[in-house]
Amino acid sequence: MNKAARTLAAGVAVAALALTGCANSPADAATVNGVRIADSTVREVARVLGQATGSETGLALKQATYDLVLGEAARQVAASTGTTITAADQQEVIGQYPAVAAVSQVPGGAEWADAATRAFLLQEELGADKFVEEVGKLDITINPRYGQWDASRASFGDASLARAADSATLRR
Repeated sequence: MNKAARTLAAGVAVAALALTGCANSPADAATVNGVRIADSTVREVARVLGQATGSETGLALKQATYDLVLGEAARQVAASTGTTITAADQQEVIGQYPAVAAVSQVPGGAEWADAATRAFLLQEELGADKFVEEVGKLDITINPRYGQWDASRASFGDASLARAADSATLRR
């Protein structure tokens, strides 16, 4: 490979890295302490949430990203704090919320229900302040197309919306 080709290849690599944002790969929607959340997973969950709630695509994508990130963060925090969240505990919560139960039965919805209930139960167990503190300690990156992570609030916002995305509300 000649010098011009190497320079061009290096320039293309730098441009590709710049365009991918904070996530490790364009195929990642986010990472939580090195655990990758695939963009394809977020898109599938967003499709299911959009169908279930009637949300527009952009909002469903942001919500799916946030809920999956918080679910993975909750898994890691539970492990580090010695807190046990069982599948039975999660099923009990799912059973209390018909909308969540319905989504959990749709292909692509089970992963979202697992993440959302895990985060919900851990927050209940630790308390909101301790939950936010523990999640804030994790190394979390969000692909910029979905927002920007705010570790101090364990949430992310989108500058174009000028507000933070809240977790999916579990309604009875």
